[in-house]
Amino acid sequence: MKLTYAYRMALLSTEGKFSCLKCAENIEKISHDKLTRFLSNNDEKAKVNIKTLPKGGNLIVDDTPLSKMYAKNIEGIRWVYCSTLKKAIKGYTVIKIIYVHNNDIYNLEDIIWDKQEGTKNEIVRKKLKEYYEMGLEPEIILFDLWYGAKETFNLVNDFGWKYLCLSKRNRNFNGKRVDKHKYYGGKSLYGRAKGIGHIIQVVKHDKRYIMTNLESPIMSHSGWKIYQNRWIIETVFRDLKSFLHFEECEARTLQAQKNHISLCMDAYLFLKQKNPNKSIEASQRDFLQDFYETKFNNQDLFELVA
Repeated sequence: MKLTYAYRMALLSTEGKFSCLKCAENIEKISHDKLTRFLSNNDEKAKVNIKTLPKGGNLIVDDTPLSKMYAKNIEGIRWVYCSTLKKAIKGYTVIKIIYVHNNDIYNLEDIIWDKQEGTKNEIVRKKLKEYYEMGLEPEIILFDLWYGAKETFNLVNDFGWKYLCLSKRNRNFNGKRVDKHKYYGGKSLYGRAKGIGHIIQVVKHDKRYIMTNLESPIMSHSGWKIYQNRWIIETVFRDLKSFLHFEECEARTLQAQKNHISLCMDAYLFLKQKNPNKSIEASQRDFLQDFYETKFNNQDLFELVA
């Protein structure tokens, strides 16, 4: 357990390029070899107990490319598409599922996508089944259009859950493409889409199309306002990459990469809980100020991040 705290401390206190060697310089009595072995061997990731989660939160699904462009001999890396760079890069695709209730964020899954285990949609549906069987009761599920598969919509609706997402422009809705309908006054249209076994509503917002199985009517503005709650997962990805060294693990094993990803999120949640009203950048800046201005002994360091 102390090594978990130590690695979290390393993530929080390391400025510039991250490495276990650099971490060991910040934390006394823990060598970089020990941290490296911990990353490769630890398989005791703390899991959120689904049964204890509060009812009525937002279940949010998304993925991000994890760049390893300059890495060599790292297990499992492949070519993945990066929408920011608009090209394929060497790395991983990380599927993240979070549950957000009020201002609390619960990290449910960080999955390094392996095509041999199925498509991203198939993997997400498997996880949704697990959450349903464990008794999760979200208010709504939010995802972007790349997770808008008919099988996912049907599964979620069968659970009695509600979803809202962006729709592809060419989805067949009431016998013709979504973008060929007329949307008057920002009102939604009700009907059926090809392959979806329940009534949905679609509304246009700017050049985007929002679809949902919510029963109460949504307008262009109200539908977009609900969808914007999904943006929190984008800020999580941004903060992990910008401040918590999400892409900077140089370990060669897939297990080590998974542990690094998990511990980065652990550090993120620590900062979020410590300063819920501040940005991750401001919270980490406060942490670094305490770290450098106060001379802690080794035990104090562990207590700081416990």
